[in-house]
Amino acid sequence: MRNAVLLLIGVILLYLIPSLILDAVYGPSYGFLAGEDCWEPDGKGGWTEHGQPTKSPPDEPSVIVPLSLYYIPILLPGVLLILFMFTPLSRYVDRQPRESGKLSEGSEQESSGDPQAG
Repeated sequence: MRNAVLLLIGVILLYLIPSLILDAVYGPSYGFLAGEDCWEPDGKGGWTEHGQPTKSPPDEPSVIVPLSLYYIPILLPGVLLILFMFTPLSRYVDRQPRESGKLSEGSEQESSGDPQAG
């Protein structure tokens, strides 16, 4: 269970960190968490409305964000999931905790298979 939670945290961080970096580099042109009603770059340094934005267009000129950069926050967590689901690393996620402690005497006799023991 603990390993699965760590994997989930890794997936979330591999999505958020690149998204926040791209948002810091490209500003409103990247549109991280902008929603459906927002201003999008028009390719000429201006802005076009998408939906019905309530805010006015950003004051800074728009920048074209390369299409490949939009996929980085999705591909990184996907690669992590592929590594842990389809490779031998999956043993670390599925690993069950070892049961510590001794078996009771009754369970030892039942598991021994000796018919005269009981």
